Amino acid sequence: MTENILQFAAFESFVCPTFWHKLAELKIEHDRLSDAPKPISGHYTNHKAAGCLLEVDYSAYNSSAQPPKFSHNAVGTIYNKNTIEEFKELDKTSLLSAEGQALLADMTSARVLDNPSLLARFFVLSFADLKCHSYYYWFGFPCPLTHPLQLQSEAVRVKDLQNFAAVAEALRAVPSEAQNFFILYANEELESVEVRSLSAALTNIDNTEAEHYYYCFADPSEYEHPAWLMRNYVAFLLMQCPTLLGKTLKFLGLRYDQQMNVDNSLIWKVVQNDACDLTRIENVKFVGWEPNRNCKMGPRMVSMRDSMDPAKLAENSVNLNLKLMKWRLLPELNLEAIAQTKCLLFGAGTLGCAVARNLLSWGFKHITLLDSGKVGYSNPVRQNLYTHADAVMGNKMKSTTAAERLLEINPSAVAKGYVVQIPMPGHTIGEAMLEQTTNDLTLIEEQVHAHDVLFLLTDSRESRWLPTVLGAVHQKIVINAALGFDSYLVMRHGSTRECVGDQGNEIEGLKCIMGQKLGCYFCNDVTAPGNSLKDRTLDQQCTVTRPGVSNIAASYAVELLVALLQHPQRELAPAYYAQSSHKRQQVESTAAIPEGLLGILPHSIRGLLYNYENILPATEKFSQCIACSQPILASFRSEGHAFLLKAFETARYLEELTGIADFKSLHCEIIDFDDDEFDMSEGDENDSGPTTTNIDE
Repeated sequence: MTENILQFAAFESFVCPTFWHKLAELKIEHDRLSDAPKPISGHYTNHKAAGCLLEVDYSAYNSSAQPPKFSHNAVGTIYNKNTIEEFKELDKTSLLSAEGQALLADMTSARVLDNPSLLARFFVLSFADLKCHSYYYWFGFPCPLTHPLQLQSEAVRVKDLQNFAAVAEALRAVPSEAQNFFILYANEELESVEVRSLSAALTNIDNTEAEHYYYCFADPSEYEHPAWLMRNYVAFLLMQCPTLLGKTLKFLGLRYDQQMNVDNSLIWKVVQNDACDLTRIENVKFVGWEPNRNCKMGPRMVSMRDSMDPAKLAENSVNLNLKLMKWRLLPELNLEAIAQTKCLLFGAGTLGCAVARNLLSWGFKHITLLDSGKVGYSNPVRQNLYTHADAVMGNKMKSTTAAERLLEINPSAVAKGYVVQIPMPGHTIGEAMLEQTTNDLTLIEEQVHAHDVLFLLTDSRESRWLPTVLGAVHQKIVINAALGFDSYLVMRHGSTRECVGDQGNEIEGLKCIMGQKLGCYFCNDVTAPGNSLKDRTLDQQCTVTRPGVSNIAASYAVELLVALLQHPQRELAPAYYAQSSHKRQQVESTAAIPEGLLGILPHSIRGLLYNYENILPATEKFSQCIACSQPILASFRSEGHAFLLKAFETARYLEELTGIADFKSLHCEIIDFDDDEFDMSEGDENDSGPTTTNIDE
């Protein structure tokens, strides 16, 4: 008989999409810039095997994961690189050699005896293009390059053995977790058949008994040739038992059919006559790179873009830039706090649209808009959630249309819009409008109660009064943004939550106001809001501003909220300000103002475009404020809608309730002074700072 060289069926990788999805998640959330090798696992099956597949899925990254039923574990490593250049330039020969040497180290240390799965070794070199959802990868199945095995005869099926019944019974009795590699002792003369583990059979091997050994393994090959992993099996046996060199060895590839029969399992009788010293690891060469789909040596690429749900794809892409912040710049950034925060926007105009878009950019998912207006022809150029087609229709409401646009931009968002008129002080409610006003009040209160943050983005001063009161009563975070022609005001209202813990640090030259003592939008006023549209010309009724002002103010409003959410005290975070221009310059030069994760947390930001300047004043609560003072809050809690209707009937009611009507009887003088005269001396540094003025919307 002419001797033949035994051929092997090479492993083929089969990668489930979940493997890539999990890799992307781990890269973004945990690994970030680390490209250190990570252990993974795969599995193969010898049950009705198709091809010669090694499969990996999402469970590959779970160290305690068990292989699926009728499958066996393979031990692997993934090398995921940060850039495509690193992926291309990596020395592939050195990587294969390093993995092969690790395999030989397991063999020489006898770790394989305790864990035979180490013989089924693989690795993956990869690069994940997370922006395009494309993955470049190359599988390797390392194996030492040894002398060929001589096939002594054609492969025979187990069912053709004379003692088939006993052998089949013994094979079926092997536990599934032990079927990957084991030894079958079958002595026909003694009619003895016994299954043994590698450790039991190969430790101090008995050469006489070895003549009756079948070296069994779970064979994932469907071909006449055994699977690739038999190469490592042979190398390990000859390294562990050098006396087997030159002897005929019987290998049994265990294969199950649909009925779980082992009849078609194959037996190969082989011999290796030439020794190969695998103990000198540094001199051993290795093979095992998987060819690509063109049967050439090179990596593969798969795009998950088409296989992913478009909504999920959008969500992953939206969150990508945010999560990348945590790689280098802000490892402590709490994106979950942002995603869970529910924002209620009063006003869906120029400010409302800009704020909503910025909220989406930061990963806020829950956005609700309240507005009573329709989309007009002048709106689309300034309000970026509307189009000319919306205006042409003539009946498109701003709040609902804006919510629809937000969902078009990010399908995973929870965006809603309600058409509602915000009742205002000084705007009398007639009998005919009483029922509608009551319904509007109920809806507004329900929405305030259901949300965490209120944005006041309306185009009149009096329309901000009701949200300010409700925000204070229900202890919500309130962010206010108001516009002038070339100026803007962005501020956070003081909280009504009780402060627990840190009360702020006293810093020389700085005044500290705790979050619960900060004033609201109305705290600097000594008059109640009235009907600001009465007796006004068109240019006074509309919000006439330089186009860039609204985008700047909206950006500051959202950034201020995000900074608050990242601060351990949230809305109770203190605000600091310098008590004089001299002190301000001194503090700025020493960077003494305490910072949160995203920088300082001012009370308010007042900006001027004509000289491109921002100032950061802070003011304390006014005990007679017509929106957040105790008389107002107590009256609302006790009277509810009845109190509100009184305020809507006449603004004087609020002045009398808080006592600021008395101010009108005082004679006030205007004192002119320049900035140098306004600077306080060192002895006055504990006095209150200057009172700030409001900006007309």
